[in-house]
Amino acid sequence: MDHLNLNETTFAVYVINLSPGKIEIDIKIKFKSKKMSNFLKKMMPGKHTDMSLGLNHLRKLFAEFRHPNRRASQDEQEEKLYTMIPLFCKTFGEVPSSEMMEKFGDILQFSSHLSKLMVTEIRRRASNQSTEAASCAIVRFLEINSSEEASNGWMLLQALTLLSSGGQALIDNMTGASLPSTLVKCLYLFFDLPEILDGDAVEPGCNFTHTERRVLLQKVFVQVLVRLCNYASPAEELAKKDDLSLLFSAITSWCPAHNVVWRKSAGEVLVTLSRHGLIPNVVKYIHDKGCVRHCIENMQRIQELSPIEQVEMFVTVFCFLKDSSEVSQVLMEDFKSCQGYNYLCEFLLRLELDTCLESTQALRNLLLLVGSLTTCGYMELKPNQASSGSLYQMPGFSLPQPAGKDVQVNASPSSSVSVRNIQAFQVLQSVFMKGSTSCLCNTILEVINSIYHQDNANYFILEPQHTMSQFVEKIYLKPQDVQEKFFELLEFIVYDLNFVPCKELISISILIKSDHSTQCNILCMKSLLKILQTHTLYKDVFREVGMLEVMVTCLHRYAALLKTPDNDTVESEPIAADQQELGSLVMECLTALLSGNSKNADVFRECGGARCAHTMIPHMQCRQQTLNIVQQLVLSPGGDDDMGTLLGLMHSSPVLSLQLKTHILKALLNVLRESHRSRTVFRRVGGFVYVMSVLVSMEGCLCDPPKVPWDQVRRTDVLSMLKTVFSTLTVAMRYEPANAKFFETEVCIKYDEDSVQYSNCSHEI
Repeated sequence: MDHLNLNETTFAVYVINLSPGKIEIDIKIKFKSKKMSNFLKKMMPGKHTDMSLGLNHLRKLFAEFRHPNRRASQDEQEEKLYTMIPLFCKTFGEVPSSEMMEKFGDILQFSSHLSKLMVTEIRRRASNQSTEAASCAIVRFLEINSSEEASNGWMLLQALTLLSSGGQALIDNMTGASLPSTLVKCLYLFFDLPEILDGDAVEPGCNFTHTERRVLLQKVFVQVLVRLCNYASPAEELAKKDDLSLLFSAITSWCPAHNVVWRKSAGEVLVTLSRHGLIPNVVKYIHDKGCVRHCIENMQRIQELSPIEQVEMFVTVFCFLKDSSEVSQVLMEDFKSCQGYNYLCEFLLRLELDTCLESTQALRNLLLLVGSLTTCGYMELKPNQASSGSLYQMPGFSLPQPAGKDVQVNASPSSSVSVRNIQAFQVLQSVFMKGSTSCLCNTILEVINSIYHQDNANYFILEPQHTMSQFVEKIYLKPQDVQEKFFELLEFIVYDLNFVPCKELISISILIKSDHSTQCNILCMKSLLKILQTHTLYKDVFREVGMLEVMVTCLHRYAALLKTPDNDTVESEPIAADQQELGSLVMECLTALLSGNSKNADVFRECGGARCAHTMIPHMQCRQQTLNIVQQLVLSPGGDDDMGTLLGLMHSSPVLSLQLKTHILKALLNVLRESHRSRTVFRRVGGFVYVMSVLVSMEGCLCDPPKVPWDQVRRTDVLSMLKTVFSTLTVAMRYEPANAKFFETEVCIKYDEDSVQYSNCSHEI
């Protein structure tokens, strides 16, 4: 067999699988070549041509071992056991573990003797030795050598691997021999193993290099421990022997780089224990020994660890917190009381500053873990009707109740989708407030979004934390992609939860009024426009939360940026594109708010919005949107003054401002078509007189050639203006006998009295 190269081997790789409410991790060893894999298959399990023959021989040997003809010494007994081990491995290497008990009736006694033998061998080598010397002696015993005869420890480990897959009775038997606690002590000792100096060297007669032998040992050793810890009795034994704390110490202790694999192995064993062995006695032991506190203290003290290593430590601790929360709240409280959440916040913010790819991935994984931790807890939390109340409620809204346990297919039956751990969520909230990078903030928003989607009750359970309102206060400091994701989350509350988030809207109104960032205000207005279009109820909501007044303030700001042009043919000086966009969005929002809502129109007028809007009409760049606002004012109760002001503006405009007058008249046309009341108001405020005065002011416009100053105006503009004037008069009188009579008897007579002016105008037309 050719020698293997260490480069062909990749070992102790964490694979983290995260999904809502669950934490799953694994450690795998991969071989790039098939050499080691084939060797392990050959050694465990192995083929045997005649199982019956081997089984009968094994039974005979074990019967002689149990009932010897003479009293045998301990060395002789051990020798006999070592003789049986290769036969046992070959006999049961390919037999399903469930058949071992059936085919070998003495399997329990056999497992007990092998377990005691392993315990004895390890204690023999560890006794009266330094930790380094003891670890080296144990490794030399357990590693594979050139032959089975020279590999007693390796073959014993192989046999225990087979036995550890045999079920509860065998595990209990092996536990009774103190095998789990002994192996855990070994694992802790392996942290002091010296580095392999000549890893590629091969001893005479051996097929593997020193490094390959160590890798094989680590794989099989951890496999035995993990299989044992798939049951509750080993966890109880570890607690009883006070060795469980060694694992907690191991996962958060510094060790040289060449022994990191053993620390990861300890993490795998602990995670397995947390899944299968957290019975009340074990949880009590972990609490009484302060294991969680020691983990946090160790992690804070060690400075040499990489981000990935620290995240792996958090993974293991979180697994225990999650799994223990199904039977007790005590470990969760331990983590809280030892300031674990505060340290978690500090670590995340520190990790954010490291921009390397490894740290970025570690940061994301840890945030996902924290998100999973939010749904872990012994006590179910329910939303508070009082704290989750709102000034307004959407039709059909009812406060959701927690869904409780996860009912998804293939999910753990103990997993919850409802928030049960407020402290873990507060970590996300606190870190977002202090963080600054897109990676950190976006991931937190993704996690919160996932939490809200898991259960409709989660937003309401967390509502007393004022998460979204607090985020609004700092959102302008975050990158734009973070801002966009935040407003998507806000819209989820409105669309999917059918809830009116008054507190969040109040915070947004304060943010807009503060005017920290134009770009952020633009995103705010876009989101508010979408919300406003959801339901007419939001027109009242925006008024009550002060949003309408804030928008009027924004309108005043926008108006202050505009400078009045000298005439209608010259545009205002351009303003910044973002200010222009913000102003347009504000006016669009105001138009929607005023449409069909008289209370909003009254508030708008009280805040000076109407006066501001009228002064903005001469500005071409915002005229159409401003006229849209004024139209809504005219259509509302009390719109008489607004119509009169609009007509007055048209009358006072320069004679040649045809475009301005045309736009005003077209806006009036829309209003007059809308309602009977507006046509009545038009008559009352002197609309016919104003419009006729425009017509009179155009005297000489159709002469050939046109009279001064009409020779400066395009013919098409003149004709368009005249058409709009007659259309306005026509619509104002249509279906309105009172208006028609008024026009005939009052307006026409007025102009008949001034015969020269009227006759000249009539002759032109």
